Amino acid sequence: MKKVLKVLGTLVVGAIVFVFLLSDGYGEKLEFNGTDVYYTEKVNIEEAQKLGEYLVETEFADGGSKSVQLSKRDSVYLFRMVVKEGIEKDSTNDVTFLAMTYALSLGVFDGAAVELEACDNTFETLRVYGKK
Repeated sequence: MKKVLKVLGTLVVGAIVFVFLLSDGYGEKLEFNGTDVYYTEKVNIEEAQKLGEYLVETEFADGGSKSVQLSKRDSVYLFRMVVKEGIEKDSTNDVTFLAMTYALSLGVFDGAAVELEACDNTFETLRVYGKK
């Protein structure tokens, strides 16, 4: 699983944090080894902390600049991450992104459903993986 998350980590681009990123509802921010973990009011700080620690443990948070956001819709956790332009169009990444939804479900969220949203650097959703 570490290998899948490491590969995924190389696909993720660190977004430049614009002033509007911090003020337009992206949520509170925690930082884990270069990875900014934003979380909305739909999840609590403990869930965001657990996610961040997992990202460090699996070497997704490897010191490179990355941005992710954790939210929730009903009982489904939404793991939203900024990706390089075009990554969401490359179907060779589908298995990796889908595997990450399962890894996050089991490793962080006690088996709860997880959707991964590939986003641009303003957290606009480009594609959804593991849609429930």
